[in-house]
Amino acid sequence: MSKRAERSVRHLVTMVCFAAGGIPAHAQELHLVSVAGQVTTEGDQAITSGVKVAVETTEGWRMAERPADSQGRFQIDNLPSGRKPYRLTVTADGYYSVQEELDLRSAGGTVMVRVVLTRISKAQQRQEPLPELTALSAPHKARKAFEKGTRALQAHQLPDAQRDFSEAVAEYPCYARAQTALAALLVAKRDLTAAETALRKAIQCDPGFPDGFASLGRLLNSEKRFAESEQVLQRGLRLSPNAWELYDQLAAAHHNLGSYSRATEEWLRAMALNPQAPSELHAKLAAAYLQQGNSEKAYGEFQAYLRAEPEGRFATQAKRLVQYIESSGALAAGPHDPEHP
Repeated sequence: MSKRAERSVRHLVTMVCFAAGGIPAHAQELHLVSVAGQVTTEGDQAITSGVKVAVETTEGWRMAERPADSQGRFQIDNLPSGRKPYRLTVTADGYYSVQEELDLRSAGGTVMVRVVLTRISKAQQRQEPLPELTALSAPHKARKAFEKGTRALQAHQLPDAQRDFSEAVAEYPCYARAQTALAALLVAKRDLTAAETALRKAIQCDPGFPDGFASLGRLLNSEKRFAESEQVLQRGLRLSPNAWELYDQLAAAHHNLGSYSRATEEWLRAMALNPQAPSELHAKLAAAYLQQGNSEKAYGEFQAYLRAEPEGRFATQAKRLVQYIESSGALAAGPHDPEHP
């Protein structure tokens, strides 16, 4: 690349990052860096196809994405060193995604990395292991009642929906989907004891139905029974390790137990498993970063959330915390105490 072209790339990237609220527009502080490496399995074997490598800013702006070659090798050029680390995300068909920090702030030339991916077994690749187990064995009358309740729920006819779901589980108590749907309505009415009974019946009858575990974990978290929630969710993950909702609720339990680094790991795993997960996961992740004193990463996650949901339910708190971090000047002022996600 010519000197003139390099100056043009540096100027363009600087302006884009500055507009994104990322790297400050001080061109003289930037230099371009390349990142290269190889993606392998735990057995040190190259992954020959389906590998994608992406680099994003901490605010979620994608700088580049490249496929790896048939030997799992990749190279991404012209990344500005900047003043913040990047986020490196590696995905491959049939493997768990990996997301890690990529610090180029003091780098020069080419930075070499090695990424190890763990294979997902065929059983684990099912998003919802055995989701129809009890639905298939439910008698016709129970299934019809459940379908009727689903239609009533879609029409916002909640009393009718509760009546129909109750009829379905009365006809067939081991109907996990119906028990879970009934529990949601009971929670809305604050009948938490009955809701917990329904959800425990659901996971007892169909341990491969992750919705039951996620709903029970959410209920236990709402009652501040965080250690109990953690145990329930870990059971669910042993059978449904690819269900992002379980990681979301497990992260909430860890956060409220004060295990902020573990909460961070679980929310990152949830987002890696489901790139279309609710934007509020960025706000939750930001809260965990704040509790660890990492204002810089928290700032990036708050910004990502506010871009996606500028009027979302965490928007007021997020805007206030963003302003606080900006006014602090250091972006690393130590742990804060946002509301628990």
